[in-house]
Amino acid sequence: MAIPIRTKFIMKNLIILLTLFVACIQNKSEDFQLVALSPVTYEFKAGENKNRIDYFYVEGNFSYDVDEYEKLKKKIDDKTAGTDIKNYQLYSVYIYKKTDVLNQQYKAGREGLDGHNQDLIAYIRYDKGNRDIFYITERGNVVYDVLSNKEENFEFEQ
Repeated sequence: MAIPIRTKFIMKNLIILLTLFVACIQNKSEDFQLVALSPVTYEFKAGENKNRIDYFYVEGNFSYDVDEYEKLKKKIDDKTAGTDIKNYQLYSVYIYKKTDVLNQQYKAGREGLDGHNQDLIAYIRYDKGNRDIFYITERGNVVYDVLSNKEENFEFEQ
């Protein structure tokens, strides 16, 4: 029994639409990645307390909206899953946008990051293993507090 031409046409169009839909979903879910920025980790003591800072930059497209902040939160959780965060009094994560300076060739160390607040996308801090700060920053200003789900507007100070 032959399939009518109209049915073939509809099935062909459905397959094309399904293919486009799947491609869009895959592209959207891979908009950005977190890449370790040298120095990847900085550990230090403040008195008897052990502290740590990890540095990353964003590879790909990061947009300033609440859905993207939730993606960032999950990516940070994935990146820090292997770190015993409770082992540190303070554990911080700095995430920068990729620039001509801040990229995989960056070798200036943590001191070289001074003055790059304009390139900072997020600052996250854990106090004794509990996340107590999660700021989204843009051009040196905190624009969103992920923990309270509130828009903010103040200068970020390291």
